[in-house]
Amino acid sequence: MQVKEIMKRKVITIKESTTLKELIEIFDKFTFHTLPVINKENKVVGIVAFEDILKVFEPHPSYIMVLLRRTPLWEEYEIKDFLETDIPPEIGVLCVAKDLMNTNVITTTEEATITEVCSLIKLNRLRRIPVVDEEKHLRGIISLFDIILAIFREKGIL
Repeated sequence: MQVKEIMKRKVITIKESTTLKELIEIFDKFTFHTLPVINKENKVVGIVAFEDILKVFEPHPSYIMVLLRRTPLWEEYEIKDFLETDIPPEIGVLCVAKDLMNTNVITTTEEATITEVCSLIKLNRLRRIPVVDEEKHLRGIISLFDIILAIFREKGIL
C-alpha cells in the first residue's frame, strides 16, 4: 500500500507569520498536534508541534532543567508555578510560528510505502508526516492513525 492511497489531501497549514495566539486557537479547534508551515509557493519550510508552544512558557531550556536536577542544590531551587509565570500580553502577537517551528522536517512522498512511513514514524517518534513532491510542495499529510485505519479496512475489521 502506498501513501497516496490513504493520505489526507486537505491539510490545515500555517505560515511563518502565524501568531502564537492564532496557533493556540488552531490547536484548540482541531485534534492533531502538528502543523506544517508553508511558504508562498506551498513548500514545506517547517513544522510546529503543540509541544513547541509549551517552550514559550518554560522558565529555562530543557537541557538546563536536566542539569539543574542533577545538582545537589536542586531541592533548594524553586521553580515558579506555571500559573505565576509573567506572560506579557503582547506575546500572543509578537511570537510567531517562525520563532517556534522546527525546520528539520521529516517528509515523505506519495509513492512511499506504508512500511517506509511506519519506519519514519517509529524512528523519529512522529505522529504526522507531511507528504511532498520533489520540490517540497505540500501534497498532503499522513498520520499513524490514517495507517491504522487503512490496515483495519484492508483486514475487514472496519
